Amino acid sequence: MTQARQAWDDGEFDRAERSYQQALEQGGLDRASTLECYVHLGAIRAVLGKREKALVAFRTAMMIDDGFSVPPEAGKKAAALAQAARHQRGRVGMLHVQVSVPDEVASGGSFAVNVIMDAAQASLLSRLSLHVKDATTNKTWDHDEPAAAVVHFSVPASMTLPNASLHVQVDALDEHDNQLAWGEARTTVRGTPVREGLLDHVAGNHHEEGKAGGGGGGFWSSPWPYVLGGMVLAAGAATGAYFLLKPPDQVSIGPAQMQTY
Repeated sequence: MTQARQAWDDGEFDRAERSYQQALEQGGLDRASTLECYVHLGAIRAVLGKREKALVAFRTAMMIDDGFSVPPEAGKKAAALAQAARHQRGRVGMLHVQVSVPDEVASGGSFAVNVIMDAAQASLLSRLSLHVKDATTNKTWDHDEPAAAVVHFSVPASMTLPNASLHVQVDALDEHDNQLAWGEARTTVRGTPVREGLLDHVAGNHHEEGKAGGGGGGFWSSPWPYVLGGMVLAAGAATGAYFLLKPPDQVSIGPAQMQTY
């Protein structure tokens, strides 16, 4: 990309065309860089008189972003061919990746990510790449599927930690893994459900034990004597601690005094 930009700035269009094409074939470009390559290839080919190849490059750029701008230094011929490509946009149109996830998912379970695209657009792609990131822990999970009009992903339970906030992104990639489009969505994970009242559970156990031992019900067979007894013991301990740590009874109210020993 650096060589291509330098060649363009120097007006060396043959070298710039080769460098931009090599950047695409090397692959792994993000959407902005991919768009830059196709826009400049269209402009360069227009300058060099390669009309049909320029239209192909501009149509591909339209698919990435139909609002792209032709570099003004490319001249009127390039601008005219870009406008001609815009008139042909109905053949394919701009790529749209619709990503659908639930607003909220259960913790400790998998969930589905559904992707919908235009069938004609999907046929121009190589694959769809899913990226899931937990915003609270930065934990990530990636998965790829062949491009199609409808694609279903399943995110594993390892990503649904309680109270997690998940960012979901799907990249539409060509055969060289260049990003042509992307879609995103967000979902949150519910926290761990609160367990039923512990006292009710303990009370039920004691009640069953009373039945097994033949004892009757009532207050003394419930857990409340243990609970209240614990409260009394805790209060007694706190009282004892108070008297142990209690300062002398002499209290001086007035200016602060310093004592030396």
